[in-house]
Formats: sequence, structure tokens, C-alpha cells
Amino acid sequence: MSLNPPDIAELKAIVDWVNLTEDVRELSIKFDSVELFISRDRTSSSTAPAAVAPTAAPSAAPVAPAVAAAAVPAPVAAPAPAPASSANGGGFSEDSLAADEVVVKAPMVGVFYAAPKPGDPAFVTVGDAVTTSTVVGIVEVMKLMNNLEAKVEGTVVRILVENENPVEYGQPLMVIKRNG
Repeated sequence: MSLNPPDIAELKAIVDWVNLTEDVRELSIKFDSVELFISRDRTSSSTAPAAVAPTAAPSAAPVAPAVAAAAVPAPVAAPAPAPASSANGGGFSEDSLAADEVVVKAPMVGVFYAAPKPGDPAFVTVGDAVTTSTVVGIVEVMKLMNNLEAKVEGTVVRILVENENPVEYGQPLMVIKRNG
């Protein structure tokens, strides 16, 4: 009997099942070149590979624990680090932020999209006013599009990642200056 690697529909079914099952805190599956890691614990340190996103972005309202999942082919060799100039905003440091500035970070590993589709204008540009629910970008993980919301009211002062660039979990994407 031979087993075939899971397809996207099967992986989505697993994620849906974990979302509905309160008993499962963590799940790790590795099959051939596919790895899936799911965790409900936002503070646990995971032994999952760096290419898998173990947590979701914190939500503003208290709701049921979020589940983030990423299924990626296991790399043959370690990926080369992204160039510092484009991947982190040309040497951006959170230490240089003003007290009223907030960083929007990637909630998972994936590809950042600044616009809803190719050729469309960006969700936001420098100088745009945003509210807590303003979509400022998308992170795609295995063809699943995850909207990124500003989570604060303010003005976009710096965009640190170019459209269609890969991003890592926790990577700064843009800076928003809070109103007030």
C-alpha cells in the first residue's frame, strides 16, 4: 500500500478540524515533502521548522484562540537570507520608532501583496490615513490570502516591504503613526 502526499483540500480539512476541536493544542504532520504545523498557543516556542508559521497575529477582541497553519514543502537546502536592503526596509530598526509609531508585522511566513490583484492600486501608500479595520496588505500562504489590518488609527509613514516579496513571521511590513 502506498500513501500519496496530502493535497490542499486535505490540508484545509485538517486545519478546519483543528479549528473545531478544542482538545487539540498543537499538531505537527510531516509527510514526504509536506510539513504542517498548527498551534493554538501564542506563547509556546515551537520546534517546527523556521519556514512554518506557528502563531497568528494577536486579535483586538477576546475570541476563541486563533489557529495559524502553514504547509510548505520541506526545503532541500537551507534558504538563503533575503537581501537586507529590501527585506527589512533598508536596515529598519524598531529602536528608531517614535513613541506614537506602531509596526505592522507579518503574522506568518508567506508572500506580501500590497494590492488586491496585479495592476490594481496598493491598499495603502505613505501618507494614507488608516483605521483599525483598514486592510493594508495581504500575506499569501499556499494560495490562501490573509488580509492584514492596520489594528490602529493613524497615518502610514513608511512601507518596508515591496509588493510580491516573501516575508518571514514577525517581519516588519510598515510603520503607522497613531492619531492623537
